[in-house]
Amino acid sequence: MPFALAKEHPRLWSLNSGVAMVITDLHGDWKTYQYLRDRFTDLHAKGKADGLIFTGDIIHSDSEKFPDQSVEIVLDILNLQSNFGEAIIYLCGNHELPHIYGFGLAKGKTEYTPSFENQMSQSNVRGDIIELFSALPFYVRTVSGVSIAHAGATPLISNSRSAMHLFDWDHQAILTEARAKLEEGDQEGMRRAFARLSQAESYNDLAVKYLSVNGIHDPRYDDLLVGFFVTSNNDFDLLYSALSTACEQEFGMEAYNKALTDLLQYLSSEYSTQRVLVSGHMAVQDGYQVVAKNQLRFASGPHAKPLETGRYLLFDTAQPVGNMEDLLARLFSIY
Repeated sequence: MPFALAKEHPRLWSLNSGVAMVITDLHGDWKTYQYLRDRFTDLHAKGKADGLIFTGDIIHSDSEKFPDQSVEIVLDILNLQSNFGEAIIYLCGNHELPHIYGFGLAKGKTEYTPSFENQMSQSNVRGDIIELFSALPFYVRTVSGVSIAHAGATPLISNSRSAMHLFDWDHQAILTEARAKLEEGDQEGMRRAFARLSQAESYNDLAVKYLSVNGIHDPRYDDLLVGFFVTSNNDFDLLYSALSTACEQEFGMEAYNKALTDLLQYLSSEYSTQRVLVSGHMAVQDGYQVVAKNQLRFASGPHAKPLETGRYLLFDTAQPVGNMEDLLARLFSIY
């Protein structure tokens, strides 16, 4: 049965029918992506899968075991969407977010954003990719009672009002406010201050490195300043925590269990009761992990430890999932 998709909110979509194949965090791993894409098209042709859901963090590799083919994967997903339409769903992860807003993302000594910005610019595809990223939802809920997110729950979603703010999140409104602050101030002074704060010789060096701009006349030249204003916005903490939460490892199991229960409640508003949250985002031993009884965290690509334990999920979005065991039976090995 084809996907019956409803977009009641910009960042919260509802799946009312169809068998979904779910893939998590590929981080530029073309080999794993290609296998899973071909697995989906085969299942689709046989009537065993109606749609494909990526849970975000498609981009940014920090592995030396394979080349970073992030741009190639995103472009191929755009091609899949051209062929399969709304049967291909891509959720926003914390690694996609910096390219919407213009801030850097790093882990230790690894800086993720410069390489991807350079790849987009060199391939002349930045406009198409950022348009895609800006439209991505944060959550998908299903009649089965299974919701899908990139990372998990966060106590910052503390009430129905904050949940609705996230479900209706408007990137453009945040960017417009940040650009207005930039235009009101001394832009050259801000550039110098930003360079000092970043311990760089000049703002121009930073703009070239992180944005792949070609000089001061590039319309994106001051996007690092825009990103600074965005990340200084109190509202942004809610968004960033939702997409980058370390869940029980960050908040402790007791606080996290409450946050997860609350999020499932908010996701159930005016809809089927949501009982389980499916996510990726964090590394897991043996390919999957059950968290706080009601969250299934699994890894399809580099987050699977070891890599050979990578999984994908295949489940009917219209058939109620009674318990976690029902869902675990729908996890399949990649290798």
